[in-house]
Amino acid sequence: MLTSCVLLLIIGLLGGFDVFFFHRHRCHLCERCESRTEAWIHVARGIVYVLQLSCVPNLAFHGRYYALFVALFVADAAIAITDILVEPASRKSLGGLPPGEYLMHIVLSLFVGAFLHGLLISTWEWRHLPTAIHVVPGAPPALRAALGLLALGCAMETALEALELAAPRALFRPRPLHVTVRLRTSLEKLWRITQDPILHPTWDHRFSRIIMLDDLIRTGTRMRYEKRLFGVTICGWGRYKLHAPMRQSTFEFGSDDARSLIRRGVGLWRYVALPGGVVEFRTSYNYEVRWGVIGRLIDSLLFRPLMQRETERSFQRLARMYFAGAAVSRVAGRRGRRPLVPEELLA
Repeated sequence: MLTSCVLLLIIGLLGGFDVFFFHRHRCHLCERCESRTEAWIHVARGIVYVLQLSCVPNLAFHGRYYALFVALFVADAAIAITDILVEPASRKSLGGLPPGEYLMHIVLSLFVGAFLHGLLISTWEWRHLPTAIHVVPGAPPALRAALGLLALGCAMETALEALELAAPRALFRPRPLHVTVRLRTSLEKLWRITQDPILHPTWDHRFSRIIMLDDLIRTGTRMRYEKRLFGVTICGWGRYKLHAPMRQSTFEFGSDDARSLIRRGVGLWRYVALPGGVVEFRTSYNYEVRWGVIGRLIDSLLFRPLMQRETERSFQRLARMYFAGAAVSRVAGRRGRRPLVPEELLA
């Protein structure tokens, strides 16, 4: 039984890497509609793994209960076969399984085969014993503790996957952020100040520094963002998708830093000249997050409202620092793109 428990620990560690690196980081299975069936299969397999990690090192199934013990591994095999059958359709748009994940599955299969062989040899006699389930430590305390921690981690991950798959999509559907301000200024001045990458962080504190990677700002121009927070610098990237002077800037942005909640997004700056020497400056943007269901909850409950408020403050700061004569009373934020009459925004 000791050898089987060691093999089970190795299988658990390799399986955890497979889930977090390939399923979540590389393929984002829970977020892809075409992979939902495969993700639900993984939830079922997670439940079986929790039972295996809990039972094998701690319990002995004697007599008729041995059939329950065997059924646990038969269910695992059936789920594994089903997983293999649905993977081609689930991963088709990704080009199939990543080579590393394919290799990981081969390695796991070898360890699982050795584990089942050893487990069968060490438990076969249980079926002839009086029917009962006994608490019989099958491994040293440290090994049982390690398997227990793996079982806890597997249970938490399985619960998170189930929540992410079962929760209504509307609960986590990211709503775009909108902010609008109207200023008494010229279109040329507003364009010049807001398009300056050096001035930008002075009024928009969502960024600490913006570094242009091309000499001229035009469609296709690339940039690098930096945000310093609590002594940590998080980097991101950006690119102008459309640069129409005096009218509009459309851009995409994102971060490859795993510490950044934002994975990628798109945004728009719109400039509209209004009668009476007033210019409307409007932004709308949306983004996708990482960290699965936890990231979506953090974004929905905390981060997105914070970004909405910080964007509003940035527009207020822009008006105060560079357009003091505009006498802006407030910024239109949560009310979205619905136009407000000038008297509501201007003193």
